[in-house]
Amino acid sequence: MIDNLFLAVAFTDEERHALAAALTESTGPARIPGKRTSPENWHVTLSFIGECSDADSDRIAHSISDQLNAVHAKVWCTGLDAFPTSSKATVIYTAVDDPTNVLTYLAGICDEAAVDAGYGPEQRPYVPHVTLSRLRPSMDVHHLLSAHGDFRVPVVVSGVTMFRSRATSNGPRYEAIERMPLR
Repeated sequence: MIDNLFLAVAFTDEERHALAAALTESTGPARIPGKRTSPENWHVTLSFIGECSDADSDRIAHSISDQLNAVHAKVWCTGLDAFPTSSKATVIYTAVDDPTNVLTYLAGICDEAAVDAGYGPEQRPYVPHVTLSRLRPSMDVHHLLSAHGDFRVPVVVSGVTMFRSRATSNGPRYEAIERMPLR
């Protein structure tokens, strides 16, 4: 099995519980379709690295730690949306409101560290989000998205966590392997 690495803002148990409660309240009896992401795997991805040697992961973590120059900030999970569009959704997610742009700043640092270690830069524009479900094949979820209630769940950004993602028969397992706190 292939292990992949990614950099993310990890959620606390309290943040996961608050988001789960807000989702239940906002969607009512409507169930989010597709293969749902387990709440213990919820996070805000900053940069996906892919297959990575231990030496490269250490180099990336050290580079990120040296560049972190931000203080703790608050962002908010705010409602449902879909990639690439609501009519041909392959991912349902909760958007993340980042009024201070701390996530964009951190994503830039993470991407730069990965590129400096020899990995390709992210090709898509950065959109902070929490993946809730993956849909195969794609489906029209316009009615679900337009019918859900709004919510606003705070998440404290206190650092960058490097995760190892391991594919299992029960879905991916994420293991935090390095935490780089904000100053």
